[in-house]
Amino acid sequence: MEPESPESLAWAFHQTLLEVLRRLNQAAERRLEADGLEFPELERTIARSGGIRFVDGELRHAVRLLLDNGLIREELQPMYSWDRRRLLGERLTITPRGKSYLLRAIEDSGRIP
Repeated sequence: MEPESPESLAWAFHQTLLEVLRRLNQAAERRLEADGLEFPELERTIARSGGIRFVDGELRHAVRLLLDNGLIREELQPMYSWDRRRLLGERLTITPRGKSYLLRAIEDSGRIP
């Protein structure tokens, strides 16, 4: 089996970045009482979609890159969520800059937002 080209690896990682932004945007649109998703929730929702494949640590690396560039942010204050029926810890939320990037990527792909 041939190793993947650097271009295909970069494209796959970019798709991971966009999928994280999509999932956090969906969570924001649901207007739950507690904004954002915890990392395990994010991981589960992306895994269920089946369209993205990860290598070990790739999702964490994607989240770190998005945080470092201000496209997502961390909510560090624990909060009880009545709709989830539990205390939520650190959560990730999309920022306006992240929404803008996501919309540009969707428009560039020719898909309907």
